[in-house]
Amino acid sequence: MDALTLVREDHRRIEVLLERLDGEGGDREHETLLRELQAMVRHHIDQEEAILFTIFREHARREGVDLTSLDRAVEQHRVIERLSEELTDGVRDTAARRAKLSLLVEQVRAHLVDEVAYVLAAIEDLIDDDTLMELGRRMEQREVVIESRRQLATVVQDTARSRWFAAALGGLAAIGTALFAVLARRRRPPPRPTGRRRLRRR
Repeated sequence: MDALTLVREDHRRIEVLLERLDGEGGDREHETLLRELQAMVRHHIDQEEAILFTIFREHARREGVDLTSLDRAVEQHRVIERLSEELTDGVRDTAARRAKLSLLVEQVRAHLVDEVAYVLAAIEDLIDDDTLMELGRRMEQREVVIESRRQLATVVQDTARSRWFAAALGGLAAIGTALFAVLARRRRPPPRPTGRRRLRRR
């Protein structure tokens, strides 16, 4: 899929989740939905800023296109990230937490509307279809890499035991490498004298 189609699909998934957060539900359900929203928003921001926005900015500068809407979208990303971090850090007061969550939902929703109306429309006008297809492939590849890393991080949990185990494996690997180097030097035959040295001995 092309890059804009991928971004619009992301938008639809986020909007569905925002509707669920607006609905009724207990604190535990809202916490689960919040974590899903945070993961989706991180993915959304990463894909746009790492690939799509970077290429759009380059094209826009060459063509003299105003970048105000893009800069506003990036600033909205920063606001959303700050609100998300505040909720991650933990607000113990339930009413305050609900208020922050409502503010996050409101900011994300406003950002999506603004982005579709200005940034995505400008990208569609400026970047040709072949480039958008190539950007889409790069975004899909990046998503595969990130998902692989996430699964690996889930398997290898960051605990004291896993850190000790990783350090021990690293130490053993270093010792093995050093021992192999020593053995390789011992097995190596002594250097043969060059023709010039043989002539000098005669």
